[in-house]
Amino acid sequence: MFSLSGLGNLFLIGAGGFIGACLRYTVSSRIPKVKNIPAGTLTVNLLGTIVLSLLTFSSQPEFMVYLVNIGILGSFTTFSTFAYETFKLLEEGRNLSFFLNIFLNVVLCLAGVSIAYLALGK
Repeated sequence: MFSLSGLGNLFLIGAGGFIGACLRYTVSSRIPKVKNIPAGTLTVNLLGTIVLSLLTFSSQPEFMVYLVNIGILGSFTTFSTFAYETFKLLEEGRNLSFFLNIFLNVVLCLAGVSIAYLALGK
């Protein structure tokens, strides 16, 4: 069974997950596709990567790891949606958009990690 602290951590993760899922829907549903690229998914992945990196590279209380890193950002960012939308581009024969979507998600999110790392003077 779970300890009391374990249940508290699960509550933090669940509450954060609720917040992150609502934020993801709000952000991604308001950003239209740009030349067939699902810009909403790209945006949440990039923002989530930067925030997660800033928090990870800095010191933070343990409860923040459960609430923000695992809960909010875990449900805000969305690799499964990225994978599905990328596959749909390939299935629809939009080969350039397929490769561009992969490139932008990987390169911009890695750049986001680098920006966070440098911003914290690491």
